[in-house]
Amino acid sequence: MTSRSVLIVEDVPELSHLLGMTLELDDRFTPVASAVSGREAVEMAELHRPDSIVLDVSIDGVDDGIDILPRLRQVVPEARIIIFTAHGNLTQQERAIAAGASDYIVKGGNLDPLLDALAGPV
Repeated sequence: MTSRSVLIVEDVPELSHLLGMTLELDDRFTPVASAVSGREAVEMAELHRPDSIVLDVSIDGVDDGIDILPRLRQVVPEARIIIFTAHGNLTQQERAIAAGASDYIVKGGNLDPLLDALAGPV
Protein backbone atom coordinates (compact mmCIF):
# COMPACT_ATOMS: atom_id res chain seq x y z
CA MET A 1 0.00 0.00 0.00
CA THR A 2 1.34 3.41 -0.98
CA SER A 3 1.15 6.14 1.62
CA ARG A 4 -0.56 9.43 0.83
CA SER A 5 1.56 12.56 0.84
CA VAL A 6 0.21 15.30 3.09
CA LEU A 7 0.80 19.06 3.24
CA ILE A 8 0.07 20.59 6.65
CA VAL A 9 -1.09 24.23 6.66
CA GLU A 10 -1.09 25.34 10.29
CA ASP A 11 0.40 28.47 11.85
CA VAL A 12 0.69 27.11 15.41
CA PRO A 13 4.13 25.42 15.43
CA GLU A 14 3.30 22.97 18.21
CA LEU A 15 0.17 21.74 16.46
CA SER A 16 1.92 21.54 13.09
CA HIS A 17 4.67 19.45 14.73
CA LEU A 18 2.12 17.20 16.47
CA LEU A 19 0.25 16.64 13.20
CA GLY A 20 3.48 15.83 11.38
CA MET A 21 4.57 13.35 14.04
CA THR A 22 1.13 11.71 14.10
CA LEU A 23 1.15 11.31 10.33
CA GLU A 24 4.69 9.88 10.37
CA LEU A 25 3.56 7.19 12.82
CA ASP A 26 0.68 6.15 10.55
CA ASP A 27 1.77 4.04 7.56
CA ARG A 28 -1.04 5.48 5.46
CA PHE A 29 0.54 8.95 5.33
CA THR A 30 3.78 10.75 4.58
CA PRO A 31 3.99 14.41 5.62
CA VAL A 32 5.87 16.17 2.82
CA ALA A 33 5.76 19.84 3.85
CA SER A 34 4.22 22.40 6.13
CA ALA A 35 3.13 25.99 5.58
CA VAL A 36 2.03 28.85 7.85
CA SER A 37 0.33 31.17 5.33
CA GLY A 38 -1.90 30.98 2.30
CA ARG A 39 0.87 32.03 -0.06
CA GLU A 40 3.25 29.45 1.37
CA ALA A 41 0.52 26.77 1.18
CA VAL A 42 0.08 27.36 -2.55
CA GLU A 43 3.85 27.36 -3.09
CA MET A 44 4.26 24.07 -1.19
CA ALA A 45 1.32 22.53 -3.06
CA GLU A 46 2.89 23.51 -6.38
CA LEU A 47 6.25 22.08 -5.32
CA HIS A 48 5.12 18.83 -3.68
CA ARG A 49 1.77 18.04 -5.36
CA PRO A 50 0.40 16.39 -2.20
CA ASP A 51 -2.36 13.79 -2.22
CA SER A 52 -3.96 15.50 0.79
CA ILE A 53 -3.86 18.87 2.53
CA VAL A 54 -4.71 19.63 6.16
CA LEU A 55 -5.80 23.28 6.09
CA ASP A 56 -6.47 25.48 9.10
CA VAL A 57 -8.95 28.31 8.61
CA SER A 58 -7.04 30.86 10.69
CA ILE A 59 -3.52 30.89 9.32
CA ASP A 60 -0.79 33.47 9.76
CA GLY A 61 -3.17 35.74 11.67
CA VAL A 62 -4.45 37.32 8.44
CA ASP A 63 -5.14 34.67 5.81
CA ASP A 64 -8.40 32.78 5.67
CA GLY A 65 -7.76 29.18 4.69
CA ILE A 66 -11.13 28.96 2.97
CA ASP A 67 -10.19 31.85 0.68
CA ILE A 68 -7.20 29.92 -0.70
CA LEU A 69 -9.17 26.72 -1.36
CA PRO A 70 -9.97 27.59 -5.00
CA ARG A 71 -6.28 28.29 -5.72
CA LEU A 72 -5.25 25.01 -4.04
CA ARG A 73 -7.89 23.21 -6.13
CA GLN A 74 -6.30 24.69 -9.28
CA VAL A 75 -2.86 23.48 -8.24
CA VAL A 76 -3.84 20.02 -6.98
CA PRO A 77 -7.38 19.33 -8.24
CA GLU A 78 -7.43 15.69 -7.08
CA ALA A 79 -6.12 16.31 -3.55
CA ARG A 80 -8.25 15.70 -0.47
CA ILE A 81 -8.34 19.09 1.27
CA ILE A 82 -9.46 18.79 4.85
CA ILE A 83 -10.36 21.94 6.77
CA PHE A 84 -9.11 21.48 10.35
CA THR A 85 -10.25 24.33 12.57
CA ALA A 86 -10.90 25.25 16.19
CA HIS A 87 -13.64 27.70 15.23
CA GLY A 88 -16.23 25.49 13.60
CA ASN A 89 -19.70 26.69 12.72
CA LEU A 90 -22.28 25.65 10.15
CA THR A 91 -21.92 28.77 7.99
CA GLN A 92 -18.15 28.35 7.83
CA GLN A 93 -18.51 24.63 7.08
CA GLU A 94 -20.95 25.32 4.23
CA ARG A 95 -18.59 27.99 2.86
CA ALA A 96 -15.63 25.59 3.01
CA ILE A 97 -17.45 22.77 1.22
CA ALA A 98 -18.72 25.19 -1.45
CA ALA A 99 -15.14 26.43 -1.97
CA GLY A 100 -13.87 22.89 -2.57
CA ALA A 101 -13.03 21.33 0.79
CA SER A 102 -13.30 17.54 0.88
CA ASP A 103 -14.19 17.54 4.56
CA TYR A 104 -14.44 19.82 7.59
CA ILE A 105 -13.12 18.68 10.98
CA VAL A 106 -13.30 20.67 14.22
CA LYS A 107 -10.17 20.46 16.38
CA GLY A 108 -10.52 18.93 19.81
CA GLY A 109 -10.12 15.54 21.40
CA ASN A 110 -8.15 12.98 19.44
CA LEU A 111 -6.98 13.12 15.85
CA ASP A 112 -8.90 10.04 14.64
CA PRO A 113 -11.57 12.04 12.76
CA LEU A 114 -8.83 13.89 10.87
CA LEU A 115 -6.94 10.70 10.05
CA ASP A 116 -10.17 9.03 8.88
CA ALA A 117 -10.93 12.01 6.66
CA LEU A 118 -7.41 11.95 5.19
CA ALA A 119 -7.73 8.22 4.50
CA GLY A 120 -11.04 8.66 2.66
CA PRO A 121 -11.48 8.27 -1.09
CA VAL A 122 -9.59 10.67 -3.32
